[in-house]
Amino acid sequence: MYTQIPILLTIAGTVNGYAWMERIANGGPAATLDKRAPICPIHLAPQGAAPYSDYYPSKYTGAKNGLPGTGKGGVLVPAAGDTAHAYSPPSPSDIRGPCPGLNMAANHNFISHDGLTNFVELVDFAQNVFNWGWDLATFVATFGIVMDGDPFTSQLSIGCGGGMQIPNTGLNAHNKFETDSSMTRNDYFTSPTGDAYSVNATIFGYMNDYCDGDFTLGCMGPYMGSRYNNSKETNPNFFFGPLGLFAFGTATLPQESFASYGNAGTPSVDTIQYFWAVNRSASGSSTWIANPGHETIPPNWCNRPTALSFAEIFGETSQLYAEAGYPAFGGNVGKTDAFVGLTFEAGGIENGILKDPSAEGIACLFQQVLMDTVPQSLSIVLTQDPIASAFAKTNLAGIFKSFGCPAL
Repeated sequence: MYTQIPILLTIAGTVNGYAWMERIANGGPAATLDKRAPICPIHLAPQGAAPYSDYYPSKYTGAKNGLPGTGKGGVLVPAAGDTAHAYSPPSPSDIRGPCPGLNMAANHNFISHDGLTNFVELVDFAQNVFNWGWDLATFVATFGIVMDGDPFTSQLSIGCGGGMQIPNTGLNAHNKFETDSSMTRNDYFTSPTGDAYSVNATIFGYMNDYCDGDFTLGCMGPYMGSRYNNSKETNPNFFFGPLGLFAFGTATLPQESFASYGNAGTPSVDTIQYFWAVNRSASGSSTWIANPGHETIPPNWCNRPTALSFAEIFGETSQLYAEAGYPAFGGNVGKTDAFVGLTFEAGGIENGILKDPSAEGIACLFQQVLMDTVPQSLSIVLTQDPIASAFAKTNLAGIFKSFGCPAL
C-alpha cells in the first residue's frame, strides 16, 4: 500500500520547493493550465508478447523467462521468416508512449502489442532484440517499473496508465521517465496540450542538423547540453532532477543500440529515423514529419554482435554528461531567469552540483533514488512505496555492488 510521507528537500540552503511539483504529485497541472490528454485505453488483461519460436534458437540470444541469454548477436532482427515479430501498426486501443524502443517492441510484438508489458517481457526483449547484457536489461526494466509501473505485479504501461491500479503511472507521467530537455520531445509545461511524450519532428530535425545526420556519442553529449540550455532559457517551470541523467543514458541509444550492428555500425539518420517514426516531408527536404507510435525496426537491421553491459552505459552516461558541460540539478521557479540549485545530500548533490560525476558516482546516485528515495523526482511530497524499494533491491543489489556503492 502506498503511503504519502513528507520529505525535506533542501534547495539553495533553504527548506523550499517548486510549487508546481506539488500539482504534479497530486495528479498534474491540467486543472490550472487547462491541458487536455486523450482518453487512455484500458487493458485489464494484457495481450502478452508473441512467444519466441524454438525454430529460431540461434536467431536471437535465447533469452527467455527473464533469464540471461547467450549475449551472442550480430543477427538479423526480426529473424527471416519470423512472422510473429513482423511489424504490426498500433490500433486506436493500443498504448504507445515516449520511448521509441518500447514503442517499436510493442509494434513487433516483442512485448505486448497493447502496450501493457511486464518485467519478464522487458528483460527478454532487450536481450533478444538489442543484445543488451542481462544486467543492463534488468536495470532498465526495474527502473521503469519502480518509477512508472506496479512493482507488486511487475507491470508497466509504456504510455498512459491504462488498466494500472496505481495513480500517475505509465511512462507518460511527468518528470520520471519523461523529463524536461529530452532528446526529441516537448517540455511538459511548454507544450500547448501537455503532450511531452510524442516525438516532436521539429526537435528531431534540430538533432539531425546539430549532429549532421550522424548520432555518435561525440555529438550526443553536446546536443543534450544544448537541449538543457534551451529548456532552462524558455521554460519557466523547467526542472532537471537526478532522473534527468537517465535521459543522458538514453542518448547513447542511437550509437549503441539503434545503429545496425550497434557501435560496430553507423548511427546515421537513414537508420535512426525508423526508431523515431519520422520521415522527411519530401525528398531532400529539411522538414520532418512524425508518426508517433509507429516506430519500427529498419529493413535489414542486425543487432549488436556483443552484449552491451550495465557498466558500459554508466561510463558513457558519465562521458555525455561531461560533454554537455555538467548541467546543474534544480529548476526555474516560475521565471526563466530564476534557476535554483537542488541539494540532495544522500545522492551527492549540493547546490545543483553532482560531487562525483564519474560512472561510479552516477550509478550510486541511481541506487539511492531507486532503492531509498524513489518516485516523483524529489518533489515535496513523495509517494514512498516499500514494495518498490524491495523490488529494486531484489533485482539490482548485486549490480550496484559492483560499482562500490554503499549498502542500503
